[in-house]
Amino acid sequence: MHVLYIIGQGEGGLPHYTAELANSVAAHHEVTVLKPTTTTADEMFDDRVRVEEPFESIDISMSKLYNGDTDLLQALAGLYSYTNLKQIEEIDADIVHEATALFPHTKLFTWYHGIDQSQPFVVTRHEVPKNRFSLSRPPVFLEYLLLSLIPELDVDLYIVHTENQRDALDSHKEEGTKINVIPHGAYSVFGDHTDLDVKPEQNTILFFGNLVPPKGIDTFIEAIPHVARSIPDVTAVIAGDGSIPTESRRVIEAHPDNFEVHNHFIPNGEVKHFFGRAQVLALPYRSQAGTKGHSGVLSSAFSFGKPVVASSAGVFPQYVEAAGTGYVVPPDDPEALSRALTQILRNDDERNTMATRCLEMADQLSWDRIAEKHIDQYESLLETNRDSSPPTEAQYLEAHDE
Repeated sequence: MHVLYIIGQGEGGLPHYTAELANSVAAHHEVTVLKPTTTTADEMFDDRVRVEEPFESIDISMSKLYNGDTDLLQALAGLYSYTNLKQIEEIDADIVHEATALFPHTKLFTWYHGIDQSQPFVVTRHEVPKNRFSLSRPPVFLEYLLLSLIPELDVDLYIVHTENQRDALDSHKEEGTKINVIPHGAYSVFGDHTDLDVKPEQNTILFFGNLVPPKGIDTFIEAIPHVARSIPDVTAVIAGDGSIPTESRRVIEAHPDNFEVHNHFIPNGEVKHFFGRAQVLALPYRSQAGTKGHSGVLSSAFSFGKPVVASSAGVFPQYVEAAGTGYVVPPDDPEALSRALTQILRNDDERNTMATRCLEMADQLSWDRIAEKHIDQYESLLETNRDSSPPTEAQYLEAHDE
């Protein structure tokens, strides 16, 4: 079996997701990846994966969209370069899988070249808002507005990460569309707990990832002075690209001994250093109506064995509260967040138990297991297609000879 993966976005965590999936599937089957010339996961693909770069860099990410920091001409050139999806016709793939959510440019040129008609076509949806046209998140509203203007594709299978996502997607897809739930794997491309080169620093909390409003960076910053009342030497490390709100910057300036800010994209090789220093991770995401099916930061916390305090958004109640990997608190509640962070920092035994459960979750969500689930779905699609295909001339003659 030959599986072809499309990367529709060069920045953020989606290229890492595709690299993990492609590497694991390549241990069993032939794999080709089509990607932009530059992505955040360029050095992470296994030698068994055939990597081709028919697309230009797009220079669009969630943090850049929120900050208005995008080179429009480069973005347009990158988006238009996806007309090169046509070369899929020359690749002898059995399955075509768009693993990065089907952005408008990918959908447009897939439809234009009829890619969805020639081979079984699979799409992974990492986020499925119940209200696709809500103005609460302008970049998401714009994305779905553009998607709605493009004719629907003949998608053989949608993959989502949670049952809530399945329900949300099912509510606005054609009846009978196949949707399968496969969890987000625990990242290993950054390393795991055996690769950490630094020891945890006392009373250190990490906020990692894009600094955008949905991630609740303002809630996190507001919580730290509350933590400092009980733990004066607490250090909040903020590491990621994006924008810190003005009011939040004032809080940081008023408590300089409690904050350490690295406001830039963190190279892949430095990720384990930040996780290694932390005793606990904070993920105070804002409520997203149960449609957030994954978090790359959470999956990395599992791999590194780091307890988490998260909001009740999306998948966190299942993977944090129910799994015992940390605490879940209400979104937009800095005092509740501070209480949970303080509790974990003060209690060594509890923190160690949570760390053990994080490693157990990393094992349950290993990419070998996630790849097996994908391969099962691919093989099922191919079997269904064989059963529904008209007989060849030889099969027809053989049947009539009998």
